Amino acid sequence: MRILTSVSVALTLSLAFSAFPQGPRSQLQNMVDKLDLTADQKAKADPILDADAKQVRALRDDSALSAEDRSKKTAGIRQQSDLKLKPILTDEQWKKLEQLRAERKAQGKQGKKKQ
Repeated sequence: MRILTSVSVALTLSLAFSAFPQGPRSQLQNMVDKLDLTADQKAKADPILDADAKQVRALRDDSALSAEDRSKKTAGIRQQSDLKLKPILTDEQWKKLEQLRAERKAQGKQGKKKQ
């Protein structure tokens, strides 16, 4: 019985981890989640968002980059992602994404003022 329970727990955990193979979600992925994408839009956007997140994570892990270089490269990655995402989104969704970004940026500036 213990073996069956152990196998059952192991299987459940492996399925749970395989459901999230990409690791934590990026800020951009979390913002896009708020846009109410259709299934077709989601199928097109997910690979773009996954690639964006992977590239940005790689920059964060690169200790050889200065903060300024990392910021510039991140902006370039986001610009490329935007070029791919904009045609997928409706005008309303794009405006909402820009609004969410502006709100996020404003929150970041408020946090820096407090320090």
